[in-house]
Amino acid sequence: MSRLRSQEGFTLMEMLVAATVGFVILSATLGLLESTLRLDNGVMAKTDAQQRGRLAMDRITQELRSQVCLNLTTPAILPTKSTADSVTFYSDFGSNVKAPPMLRTITFDATSGNIIESDVPGAGPDGGPFTYTATPTKTIIFQNATRVVESDNSVRPFLKYFAYETKAGVLGTTQELTPPLAAAAAARVARIEISFTARPTGAKDNQNATDIKDEIAVRHADPNLTVPDPQCV
Repeated sequence: MSRLRSQEGFTLMEMLVAATVGFVILSATLGLLESTLRLDNGVMAKTDAQQRGRLAMDRITQELRSQVCLNLTTPAILPTKSTADSVTFYSDFGSNVKAPPMLRTITFDATSGNIIESDVPGAGPDGGPFTYTATPTKTIIFQNATRVVESDNSVRPFLKYFAYETKAGVLGTTQELTPPLAAAAAARVARIEISFTARPTGAKDNQNATDIKDEIAVRHADPNLTVPDPQCV
């Protein structure tokens, strides 16, 4: 008598169990992959913000350190035009002391989020007097910036100005000057603090953004003098 051969394969229940287990494993794998990609994108965005922000800050500090007096009676920083969001100053990177310095403005535009440099070349004979009537050349130093929000939720201005004062017998650049700077205050600026929050390219919020802060000391302010305010000599 012939025997019925056994049917090889899986039962419906076994197939359902195997499919369920496979789906669970696949879901976990896809979730891990998505998390890894999200983390990687966040790291890349933060790196982008840090790199662009630091390059912009290096440029800003280099140019602020280049400030010079226009002449013996005209200080480097222009009054009234120097505010919490903008500073205008005479700048010189050249070696010819008789050549006209550049009239330079660095501005944070809160509406666009751009930090902009505006340069006006000087004109006139060696040694002056110089005039500044040319059309400014504008360059965007950084795109997509905001003001720094401190841990106490206070908003830090783009620029802060300080002059020398003596506290507890110690001389230091601790006296904060209130912008817009009047003529007397502009002539006393010995230190400038710069700060902004750099957002990643195209970002609409501060996720993965980074705070960029630095300061410069005015090179013609000598703390060894009896009156250490900047000297146009």
